[in-house]
Amino acid sequence: VSTQSTWGWISAQTIALVTATAVFHWSVDGQSDPKKIFDRKEELNDTQILNYRTDSTEAWLLLIGVKKQADGQLSGVMQLYSVEKSASRVIEGHAACFIDFAPPGLPQCTLMCVASNSSAGGKLFVMEVPTAAKPDTSFERKVTNISFSSPQDFPVALQASKKHGLLYLVTRTGYLYLFDVPTASLLSTEVVTQDPIFVTAVEEKNSGLLGVNTRGTVLSIVVNDQTIVSYVQRVLNNYDIALRIATTANLRGADDLFFQKFNAFLNEMNIPEAVKLVAEAPQGLLRTRETIQKLQSCPTLPGQQPALSIYFKYLLEKGKLNSFEAVELARVVLQKPGGAQYIQKLIGEDKLDESEELGDILQPHDADLALKIYFKGGAHLKVIQTLVQRGDFAKILPYCQKVGFRPEWPQLLSGLINMNPDGAVQFAVNLVEMEGGPGIEATQVVDMFVQRNLIKQVTAFLLDVLKNDRESEAALQTRLLEINLMYSPPQVAEGIFSNCQQGLLKLSHYDASKIAQLCERAQLYQRALENYIKVGRANPESSVMQHIKRVIINTHALNPEWLVEFFSELSPEEGLECLKELMSHNPRQNFKVCVQVATKYSDELDAEKLIDLFLSFKSYEALYYYLGSIVNFSKVPEVHFRYIEAATRVGQYSEVERVTRESNVYEPERTKNFLKEAKLPDLWPLINVCDQHDYVEELVKYLYDSHNLKYVDMYVQKRNPMNTPVVVGALLDCDCPEDYIKNLILSVGNMCQVERMVEQVEKRNRLRLLQSWLEARAAEGNQEPVLHNAIGKIYIDSNQNAEDFLNRNTFYDHRVIGKYCENRDPVLAYVAYSKGQCDTELVDITNKNGMFKQQARYLVQRQNPELWAHVLSAENTFRKQLVDQVVQTALPETNVPEEVSTTVKAFMTAEMPHELTELLEKIILHGNSEFRNNRYLQNLLILTAIKADKSRVMDYVNRLDNYEAGDIAKIAEAAELYEEAFTIHKKFGANEQAIRILLDDLDSVERAYEFAERVSESAVWSVLAIAQLKKILIPDAIDSFMKAKDPTRFNDVIAAAEEHGYYQDLARYLVMARQESKNKEGHIDTELVYAYAKTNRLADLEEFISTPNVAQIQYIADRCFNEELYEAAKILYTSISNYARLAVTLVRLQSYYAAVDAAQKANSSKTWKEVNAACLDAGEFRLAQMCGLHLIVLPDELEGLIHYYEERGHFEELLNLLKAGVGLERAHMGMFTELGVLYAKYKPDKLMEHIKLFYKRCNMHKMIRTCELYHHWAEARFLYSHNDEYDNAAKTMMQHTSVAWDHEIFKDTLTKVSSMELCYQAIHFYIEISPNSLTDLLASISSRVDHERVVHELRKAKQLPLAKTYLETVQDGNLKGINEALNQLYIEEEDYESLRVSIDQYDHFDQLALAEKLKKHDLLEFRRIAAMLYKRNKKWKQSVELSKKDKMYKDCMETVAESEDRDLAEELLRFFVDNGHHECFAACLFTCYDLMRPDVALELAWRHKIFDFVMPYMIQQFKEYTEKVDSVIEKLEKREEAAQPGIAPVPVDMGMGIGQLVPVQTYGMGGMGGMGMVPPMQVPSPMGMGMGMGGYPTHSGW
Repeated sequence: VSTQSTWGWISAQTIALVTATAVFHWSVDGQSDPKKIFDRKEELNDTQILNYRTDSTEAWLLLIGVKKQADGQLSGVMQLYSVEKSASRVIEGHAACFIDFAPPGLPQCTLMCVASNSSAGGKLFVMEVPTAAKPDTSFERKVTNISFSSPQDFPVALQASKKHGLLYLVTRTGYLYLFDVPTASLLSTEVVTQDPIFVTAVEEKNSGLLGVNTRGTVLSIVVNDQTIVSYVQRVLNNYDIALRIATTANLRGADDLFFQKFNAFLNEMNIPEAVKLVAEAPQGLLRTRETIQKLQSCPTLPGQQPALSIYFKYLLEKGKLNSFEAVELARVVLQKPGGAQYIQKLIGEDKLDESEELGDILQPHDADLALKIYFKGGAHLKVIQTLVQRGDFAKILPYCQKVGFRPEWPQLLSGLINMNPDGAVQFAVNLVEMEGGPGIEATQVVDMFVQRNLIKQVTAFLLDVLKNDRESEAALQTRLLEINLMYSPPQVAEGIFSNCQQGLLKLSHYDASKIAQLCERAQLYQRALENYIKVGRANPESSVMQHIKRVIINTHALNPEWLVEFFSELSPEEGLECLKELMSHNPRQNFKVCVQVATKYSDELDAEKLIDLFLSFKSYEALYYYLGSIVNFSKVPEVHFRYIEAATRVGQYSEVERVTRESNVYEPERTKNFLKEAKLPDLWPLINVCDQHDYVEELVKYLYDSHNLKYVDMYVQKRNPMNTPVVVGALLDCDCPEDYIKNLILSVGNMCQVERMVEQVEKRNRLRLLQSWLEARAAEGNQEPVLHNAIGKIYIDSNQNAEDFLNRNTFYDHRVIGKYCENRDPVLAYVAYSKGQCDTELVDITNKNGMFKQQARYLVQRQNPELWAHVLSAENTFRKQLVDQVVQTALPETNVPEEVSTTVKAFMTAEMPHELTELLEKIILHGNSEFRNNRYLQNLLILTAIKADKSRVMDYVNRLDNYEAGDIAKIAEAAELYEEAFTIHKKFGANEQAIRILLDDLDSVERAYEFAERVSESAVWSVLAIAQLKKILIPDAIDSFMKAKDPTRFNDVIAAAEEHGYYQDLARYLVMARQESKNKEGHIDTELVYAYAKTNRLADLEEFISTPNVAQIQYIADRCFNEELYEAAKILYTSISNYARLAVTLVRLQSYYAAVDAAQKANSSKTWKEVNAACLDAGEFRLAQMCGLHLIVLPDELEGLIHYYEERGHFEELLNLLKAGVGLERAHMGMFTELGVLYAKYKPDKLMEHIKLFYKRCNMHKMIRTCELYHHWAEARFLYSHNDEYDNAAKTMMQHTSVAWDHEIFKDTLTKVSSMELCYQAIHFYIEISPNSLTDLLASISSRVDHERVVHELRKAKQLPLAKTYLETVQDGNLKGINEALNQLYIEEEDYESLRVSIDQYDHFDQLALAEKLKKHDLLEFRRIAAMLYKRNKKWKQSVELSKKDKMYKDCMETVAESEDRDLAEELLRFFVDNGHHECFAACLFTCYDLMRPDVALELAWRHKIFDFVMPYMIQQFKEYTEKVDSVIEKLEKREEAAQPGIAPVPVDMGMGIGQLVPVQTYGMGGMGGMGMVPPMQVPSPMGMGMGMGGYPTHSGW
């Protein structure tokens, strides 16, 4: 830390800046500048600032520093600044802090704590500083002496724990002092580190202290909440501080002190203090039912409120009441008016803990508020019950899903259906679609609705449930359709099918066969057909066609458009069968549908089969309409023919004409013959067929023979003039008169083709018949060759000035006419061929007739190379005659240079050099001056001589001057005439080319050197140098290059010189090249550097690289390094500051210290790696560690470095390296991980310590794999737990019990595992290794496990008794498995009292099964329990029989009375009489009083002579009957007084809630029965039935 300035955060928005003279605060909000707060005092000059502290309101500021004294001691100096007073004060101290704290009995205040060590000794000061909120101080200043370990030790950090009210004091030597804030008492002293701590901070989570020492180790120092209170109480024996810490930090540990103090207050009747203690006791220690009971039992003193009122009032002011406190408060408050509103107010203020019991108390007063409490308290059944009562069915399922509660859904749904069927529909849907599996099966829901005949509701339910169209719902889909087809109007089912078609509903998996039959019965024929088709698709083997054919004939009930579309679902064979069925039943009605089907599916059903089908019913009309719809698109001949036939049959002749005219698909022969036989009144259909299918000649003969020539005229003039030639030919063949034919031709005019007309007439040798017509066409301007050919042939044959026609006319075909004339007149043929440039034909005719002069003239004028090649070929037997005529006649006659040139080229091409040479010498040397100086001809002469006679070439070269020297020289070189080529170049001054010939062709370096000396040109020297270079004459070549001053070929010179080792000459050349080059070439400088290096001219090398250059120093340095020229490489790397390569080079030179220094400058991982490896191999471990520290902070290099160390066995050095590295600022996870791996491999005793300190910075997964690999199971367990892999941690402890298992750790881990199976596995695990701890384990996981599954696992292990305590704890859930397990244990233990309590309180178990089991038990009490269970399940007879066997007659009578079964009661009565239990007989009469009939009781008593036992019962009966009769009489008398005299019915209330109409006839009393009683009045019995006495029959009232 600089002595001049420092900075730090004092809050989340403010930075403090401490300069040499002042302190500034800088807010990071906005754009504000640093604000000066106060100036530093002079006493803080030359002070090293250690810290800057403020209180929570930033009203007090404290600058802390140390100053070195003359004796070398560091004294602490502080400047305390008050912002409010803007005043400073300098105080002595090394460390200080502020804390907002409420000391016992005092309000919260701001305390300043200061620690110091001076010559007077160590001191701790705790004092209050005034604040705006509390300007008056009330805290008494505390001072405590501190015994430091040495006079030189002093505090470096002071941090306060507001949670505990403690101070952490850390000294320079690593000591930690723990003080109590209110008393400044020392609680503990520990050494926490051997290295000085230089920075600390508050550890917010645990209210502890974080520190970093000089080795980079981060220390976390916190108070152990589990032991601090008991430590202070028992070790320090300081009960006040223990109570204060427990209260302040809300910690247990001093429970007995709180209980003692509370009881003491109560004994003193100091209720306020007792209540205050209850509120302050940690973790609700005293807030129990016992406390409330004690306060309730406290007497109320005069003038004071009841203790319980004080208690509730204080707690409500401080916070919130717990569940039982809230219940007790509610019991008191609800007894007063407005109590419910007061409770609601407290709940709204979150002052009460809401529980089920509180809801039960509030239910009668405020149902809505009770519902909210049930919801928050998790009373699920109560919530559901309330929602049902309110009709909020839609909220039930979301609530159950939200809270994870599953009631008995079927029972709940059944009740909802009875209450609100429509509302139950959506609830049922939600039940079936519950996440995690349905709460009720859909089939069960359907049965519930159907049993109540709720068809509309069950339909709505199924439509909603089946919206996803799942295959597993096939039965439900079938049920939906079946219900609506059987019990609803057909429109409902039709609507469902319609929605399916429209995509609004999808039902794909129902039983289509069954539904199809139901649809057919419901007359939904369309849906029946659709489903039969569906059956056929699903099962191709099924015979559905019989059903389809049976249904499809009901066309009166089927939509025709749909029926047509239906056929798309059928196969072709099935479609034909259905059509046949339709045609067989009411064909007139089904006619249109069949035609529509046949039209739409013509391709699929096969048109020919459809035709056969209609023909089989002789339905030409149907056939006509069907084929008419497809004929325009069909390509089937049969279709077109049958359509023509059907149209003919139905008289549609216009259609016959149209089809024959427009179609070309029908069979022409068959159609033609049919039309001939049909003898139609109109012949145009026949004409159409013949015209289209080339039966024109047959047509013409038919018309000619049938005297219908008018159709011939109309045909050629109107229908098809183009066929006039064919018609004319047919008429000529019929010997028709020429005049008719000429008129017919002339009538057509130019509407027919000339070529076809000429062809038809010419092949019948009647061409002159067309002369007038042809001349007319020519006069019209027709330029067709065939027209003019015909006219020319007529003129040639008639000798009508033919040669003039051939020369004048330009439209005839010259080859055709020439060929026509060859045998008639060769001259005319030559004329025609020459005019048309018919070369081949002309050559043939002239050769054939010896016309070589005409041929030669034609060839020269034609100038056609291909033609010349043809006539001058060796195969031409007439070539000699032709050449003679060319030389003698044709060439002398021409003055056109092009004609001469073409002829010469032709001779050249024909390879006739001797003839050509003589010709050219004649033209050039002896001819006229026009061609003598022709450059082209001179070139041609020399070239011809080169080819034909090389001896003449030198003469021609010297004699001629106007030729292309360069080109001729190249050709001479190609012909190996090197001297002639050299002469040409030298003659025309091409010296460079000349010396190339000497070097390349004549291979004479000596002549070339002499020639270069003579001409002395740079270019010549360059060519010579290149040649010398190629011949490996490196020094000579370099000399020549230097004479030429040519640096251009430096690349070749460098390559050759380096290849053969001429580095001295190369350096000389490169110096010249560097001087002569216009541009600086990097390659030249680069290679010059390399040449210096190779020749070891290191001084020249250093001099060169020190001057400006463009050499690639890096490249040459690497090259030297690779060739082991390390000294040169070192110079080069140094010059370019490439410290990375320099370091490696120095390693090669074994200069390790210098290499490390270079690597430090390079700071490259690769360099560090190489230098590290070299130092390690050389045994320089300290240098290797220096390098390694730079590598291990790079994650990518760490693994390779470790592998390198391990390969060479340097394990200790590797561990030292990593231990040194983890303290670095750049230490990363990989370093901590790899250090842990190495500990696992080589020092396992340090592994646990390492992972406990650094597990958060390790790669957990890799460390876990390593621990598993090397069998460090305790460490693996630790890592699993801290990586939140609690499942694996538990598995590890179970699999490796001896080293990894610990009960407390395992118990804690098991509460966090995600797999419940581990909990059940743990049960078996504990049964094997620690059965005594099983109950503790089960208690810890009871909230997570399925208790019934636990019972199952314990039963399987046959260790159920081990968990008895656990089972009794969780029995409150009233689970069947738990109840049955506990009941079994009670039976085995013969504990009938516990069993009876269990049965009474928890009824969810198989009661009848338990009764069956207990009724044979040896102990009477268990059999009584069995009887009770039978009674509870209304198995009255079994219960009574069991009690009778055990002679438990009281139980029998109570059971019968509860059953309300008169027969059972009388049976029991008879049992008592038959067995002589007279007292029981009498008791039973009164116990079952309402069930007993007096006549039965009296009869039994009479028979068995026990009147004494029945008499009390009878007396009671008589009394009741007498009272009822009196009551009736009284009412009747009152009625008579108010009514007219006479008999009238009077409604009498018999106490049963229903009036009886009693006719009154006779009044008076008589004896009983046969003792002379008058007929009794008919009155109803107590059970609602009339009873007659004295032998009169009974009857009911009117």
